[in-house]
Amino acid sequence: MNEPNTNDASGTEISMLLSVYSGDKPGHVDTAIESIFWQTRQPTELVIVQDGPIDEELAEVLTTWQQKHPETVNIVVLDENQGLGRALQVGLEHCSYELVARMDADDISVPTRLEKQVTFMTENPNVDVLGGYIAEFSDDPDQIDGIRSVPTDSEEAAERAAYRCPLNHPTVMYRKSAILAAGGYGDRRSMQDHELWIRLLDHGYTITNLPEVLVKARAGAELYDRRGGFEYAKTEFLLYYEFLQSGYITFLAFIVNILYRIPVRLAPKPVRGFIYNNLLR
Repeated sequence: MNEPNTNDASGTEISMLLSVYSGDKPGHVDTAIESIFWQTRQPTELVIVQDGPIDEELAEVLTTWQQKHPETVNIVVLDENQGLGRALQVGLEHCSYELVARMDADDISVPTRLEKQVTFMTENPNVDVLGGYIAEFSDDPDQIDGIRSVPTDSEEAAERAAYRCPLNHPTVMYRKSAILAAGGYGDRRSMQDHELWIRLLDHGYTITNLPEVLVKARAGAELYDRRGGFEYAKTEFLLYYEFLQSGYITFLAFIVNILYRIPVRLAPKPVRGFIYNNLLR
């Protein structure tokens, strides 16, 4: 078990980290960045990783925000698309501060998100990663389809990690030193967050969640498309097999995960959507 982290993160300085690629819609990215500058507690810096070439409209969104906030926005350009895991690792290395908040490029942070997370992390120096709930919507962020809740007790979060991701990645704030000490983000193009949380727990770090919505996330048909199909099922199978081989989970946990996850990934999209909306939130 690691010693409690007493780093005060240089007061309340915060790095915000997100990655953008060609598949992101300019309007969604613009709204996501706007929500960062709506925060009651502003980030000290916003590191945006451009993961490969993007079109002119999306590039203009990034350039406009950089021109509005030149002292805050730092755009890191990768010449070729390398996937989310590698992009986040590069971005993390460019973050200047100990406290780093994550967000996806098509989500919306609620206005008090950073303020509440900074306060908690400052008052609880033993916590290394802090997430929260996600409110999912299809078109209108004021019309919520459901809440993706996560454990708000650190022991429960650690226990859940063997079966389900214990944190909503776009909501987390973490200590940069802890992430780097555990090996940082891998090169995975998907599920890199779950693998990272497992490694953090294996190294003795503490994760937990606030019992409230911190981020509004887009759901709907596109989400179900991304979370299904043979390749996604294969990636998930290999991830849990890696957990098993590394001793992170038991053989029983491996079997349970495969039996309830793989059929869902291979199910027709309407069935997958029903299961996700009614059973897996």
